[in-house]
Amino acid sequence: MTFLSIIIPFKKGKRYLKDCLESIREQNLSDFEIILVVNGAVENIDDLISDFDNIIVKTYADEMGVSKARNEALEMASGEYVYFIDSDDYIYKDGLSKLVGCAKKTGADFINGQRIETYYIKNRFSEEFSVNNAKIVKNKYSDEEFSMRLVIGENDNLEVLSVLHALIKLDVIGDLKFVESKKYFADYPFMVELLDRINSFKGVENAVYAKRISDDFINLPSLNQEIGDDYIFKSIEEYKAAKTAIKSDLFKELMAQKMFGYYYYTFSKTNHLQPIEALDAFMGIADDFKGNLIQNFELNALKSKNKQKTIKLSKIRVTCNRLLNFIKHPQNIYHTLYHNIYNKRPINNKRIMFESFSGDFYSDSPKYIYEYLHNHYGDEFEYVWVINDNKTKIPGNPITTKRFSLKYHKLMATSKYWVVNTRQAGRLVKRPQQVLLSTWHGTPLKKLGFDMGNIYIQNPRTKDSYIHDSSAWDYFISPNRFSTEIFRRAFAYDGEILETGYPRNDILFNADESKISQIKEKLNLPDDKKVILYAPTWRDDDSYDVGKVKFKLKLDLEKLEKAISDEYIVLVRNHYLITDSDVDDYKHFAVDVSRYDDIAELYLITDVLITDYSSVFFDFANLRRPMLFYMYDLERYEEELRGFYIDIYNEVPGPILRTTDEVIEALGDLDNINDQYKKRYEEFCEKYCSLEDGDATKRVVDKVWPH
Repeated sequence: MTFLSIIIPFKKGKRYLKDCLESIREQNLSDFEIILVVNGAVENIDDLISDFDNIIVKTYADEMGVSKARNEALEMASGEYVYFIDSDDYIYKDGLSKLVGCAKKTGADFINGQRIETYYIKNRFSEEFSVNNAKIVKNKYSDEEFSMRLVIGENDNLEVLSVLHALIKLDVIGDLKFVESKKYFADYPFMVELLDRINSFKGVENAVYAKRISDDFINLPSLNQEIGDDYIFKSIEEYKAAKTAIKSDLFKELMAQKMFGYYYYTFSKTNHLQPIEALDAFMGIADDFKGNLIQNFELNALKSKNKQKTIKLSKIRVTCNRLLNFIKHPQNIYHTLYHNIYNKRPINNKRIMFESFSGDFYSDSPKYIYEYLHNHYGDEFEYVWVINDNKTKIPGNPITTKRFSLKYHKLMATSKYWVVNTRQAGRLVKRPQQVLLSTWHGTPLKKLGFDMGNIYIQNPRTKDSYIHDSSAWDYFISPNRFSTEIFRRAFAYDGEILETGYPRNDILFNADESKISQIKEKLNLPDDKKVILYAPTWRDDDSYDVGKVKFKLKLDLEKLEKAISDEYIVLVRNHYLITDSDVDDYKHFAVDVSRYDDIAELYLITDVLITDYSSVFFDFANLRRPMLFYMYDLERYEEELRGFYIDIYNEVPGPILRTTDEVIEALGDLDNINDQYKKRYEEFCEKYCSLEDGDATKRVVDKVWPH
């Protein structure tokens, strides 16, 4: 007899299934089988299962639903214990092996660990994990209560009862089946009956299961992302059923605590309370609730079925919480003023707001659009730049403001035009009379938006925000036909795209030698050295906080300095998200130009570009100068982190290099490389650079500000 049967229903989401299976493999289990029930799937998963010796795959042509798939798997299971995992979830390090160890030691009927919700797979191999509320500490509770708390869940999320992440004896399950007619909350009736059959419970600390909330709610929604606003009523309905069926007083008490959490959360988020029907439903079970001294004022009104008093007390609570939040976070006051006061003021039809890379630079296409407008139309418009460093010098003396300041909120609310090169701030709501021009900031090489797999950037609602942002765009600039098709799909954008080329590239055609000399002088670069620009991008899994990335240079500057410093100097340009990358040890050879406002000016003084997966090479190609592609982690980046839109092996107009030694060798052989890649370079420019001619800015301005 097999010790453990692991049951996985699968319909779609191959990339998630890969994570799921890999997390099982990492548990170092023995004496187990995986039963994978494939129902209605259209993705070929043969490559994922080919090296699993102990996997049973049952395939059904039509989608049958999770409940029926689990029932089919139970019929095939031969293990002493059964373990359920959803195909889009995964297990943290030792999360399942700890349960197995407990089962072999105790022989309990039911052994479970902790479930957490997550939007991304970061730190899957780590013992460290984030839980919304304080971690459960086992020594506070008996084995039964600790296990019950894990079954119900400590956090106020949608799940109350779940079969996930529990070892359950197969003979205890017996003839028990999942109700196949239920699509949502199908675990409830199964668990209600199962818990009355169980004689011994064990909960295991720090055995963690990640319940994934899909980062792509359009193409791969999690089941609980489909439920909608009626989950409160479903929860109350199931709570009543469980209360009637379960004999355990402990279980009833814990369920009541959970429902109290639902109530408090439901009537806490905003002053706009849930539909009155929700209040009616909670009144029907209010006698089960227990709160603290302050909470009981509100609960007593709820128990006495006094709706008006309950709503009044709830609003007072929400208002007090908001006031406390304002005291702790003053910027929330700005946000409130923006929505309730500034957004009701008249719009200045001549004011244009410009923002580049969240206010960190005076650069990119917004810079060149601003300068064109200022040079051609002068005081006809009022110009505002969002700039966080008040030392930044901007020609024309525009109004300046720091991002998210009080002044910023006032100006954004009342400006006719917004010109931004990244996605706009999520806290802003564009008014119908306003016009938003998104210039974006590069030809897409690596996957974007809804084309991406897992989001690692530690903002779990990144993909949700794409819909919010793109729906506000009135115009979106594209540098070529190739990009246009991708932008529409990746950002779910159906508005007007200006296929004009990038305004930021006009300088590559229009600058003269005096401009190049000015840039070199500004950077204090020697005249007798050629310039290498090293411009790597960031890696998604190097993020450590929202919008912050640590990146360690993999190009060996010490070795490079010894080999080429007589002929070259290196400019290191990190991606704008990267917060730390030090080159101070190489002061006479390497210069950190990451804070230099305009990368287009750096292109002008560059003799050789070294990059990886940054879109800089699409722009630099306009100069027809040599490019080297230092892609030391190409396979991992392509398969695990992002993936590419182009054939990276056959389209990039230069050699792909894996080591610093190869880079050094290539720098010594540039003439041969130029000859070798001449034809590919021409084909590349024809496909990606054909619109660039020095007049892109004029084409954009003529469309958005016609005269």
